[in-house]
Amino acid sequence: MVDKISGIVISVRDYSENDSLIKIISPTIGINTYLARGSKKTKSSLKIATQLFTYGDFFGKYPKKNGLGYLNSSESTSIFKNISLDIILNAYASHIAELLAAAFDENTNIDQWYFMFFQALKKIDAGLDPQVIANVFEIQLLSVFGVEPNLFSDPIDGQTEGEFDFSEQYNGILSKKNYHLDDRRLHANPKAIYYLRMFSKIKISQFNSINISENVKRSLQRVINLIYDRQIGLKTRSRTFIEQMNSLQIKYPNDSSN
Repeated sequence: MVDKISGIVISVRDYSENDSLIKIISPTIGINTYLARGSKKTKSSLKIATQLFTYGDFFGKYPKKNGLGYLNSSESTSIFKNISLDIILNAYASHIAELLAAAFDENTNIDQWYFMFFQALKKIDAGLDPQVIANVFEIQLLSVFGVEPNLFSDPIDGQTEGEFDFSEQYNGILSKKNYHLDDRRLHANPKAIYYLRMFSKIKISQFNSINISENVKRSLQRVINLIYDRQIGLKTRSRTFIEQMNSLQIKYPNDSSN
């Protein structure tokens, strides 16, 4: 009996001259890896499945226990055109996918995250800021990784409104009047902390437009990266690539030599 696997391709690796290992995130069955025989052949019906973020229906066999599943064919598949054509959009989408793959074991039901991811890809493809979309995932996945900084209130006086900074010492936000209690607080842009707190609760579907300054985005990313680096110890390959590209843009902002 053939199984129908509906989902999104999030990783593709060569397996042999003609075959690929394809990782798909699906509703109900979560993230799994499938052997796609002949997928690299020109006339293979699985050729489309070797392209990242292809989504639709695939047919084969579900994986058993810790083994591989198999893909034999696909139909009703589509791609996110802009993501497929833009290296930066693709990198941010890949970063989110890598975070999900790191956060959840294979064969784990993650329906909520699947639908959130699908919404995120649609938003990125439609032109919304990919960094901000990725930031939402980074922040909301912290609890899955077992890290839960206090973003609700100042632990000293319980303050929930006003200007805040991020404190490693107190593992969360620190109100302005308590800044003196931590000389090593991050000195982040207060607006970045505002968005850090907002993004911990917001739904991707609520984003219709995003307008955040580059300075605030850099400050926000600095806070998030610190948490991932020091408390989780996770840096995706895509994040490394994004940082390299950002570094080049800062170094050569108006390079028109070509």
